[in-house]
Amino acid sequence: MKKFLNTIAGIRSFSFRLFLFLSLSAFISVFGQPKSNLEIFFSQIDSVGMQIHQSINDNTTGSRISFLSSPEYSILENHLTSYLIKNGVKILQTSNAPSSLNFVITEAVVKYNDSFRDGLFGDILVERNINLKGNFLIPDKNISNDFSYSFTDTVEYVQLNEIENRAYPFTQSNHPPEPFFSSLIEPVIAVGAAATAVILFFTIRSK
Repeated sequence: MKKFLNTIAGIRSFSFRLFLFLSLSAFISVFGQPKSNLEIFFSQIDSVGMQIHQSINDNTTGSRISFLSSPEYSILENHLTSYLIKNGVKILQTSNAPSSLNFVITEAVVKYNDSFRDGLFGDILVERNINLKGNFLIPDKNISNDFSYSFTDTVEYVQLNEIENRAYPFTQSNHPPEPFFSSLIEPVIAVGAAATAVILFFTIRSK
C-alpha cells in the first residue's frame, strides 16, 4: 500500500512539474513575439531618414522628393516621408522647390538560414537576415550617399509565417526545411512517452 501511495505521489509531482513547464513555455511564447520583417525594414528606413535629415540640415526651406525605387517598395518610401515630416522637414510637391532629394532602394531582402533545434527538446529556430540597400542624392548640396543596413536575429520556426506580410512580397522568403534529426526523434519520444504512461497505468492497477 505504501508503495502504491508513493507511486501516486510521484505521478502527481511529475504532472505538477509538467504543468509548470507548459505554463512557463506559454508565457514566454506570448511575451517573446519578435518584430515582423516589415517593422525591421521600417527601423532601417528610420536610420536612412536620420541620415537624410542631417544632410539637409535646414528645415526652413522645402524639399521635393523623387522616389526612383521599384513600386513594391512604396510603403517604405511613404514611411520615409512620414519620418522626415515628423522631424520637421518641409516636403513640397512643386517642381520648383528650393531643394530636391532623389531616393532609391536597390535591395530589400529577407533571408532565412538553415533551421536548427535549441537543444535536444528545444524549439526549432531559424536565423533571420534582413538587408536594406540604396542611395540618396541631394543635388543642390552635392551630396550623394549609399546606405546599407543589415539585421540578424533568431526566431522560432513556427513564427515564420507570422513575421511576414503577404501583401508585401519583399518581406517574405523561402522557408528552410525542419532539421532532419528532429523528424526522427519526435516520433520516438512520442512512442516512449505513450509506453511509459501505459506501464504506469498497469503498475498502479496491479497494486
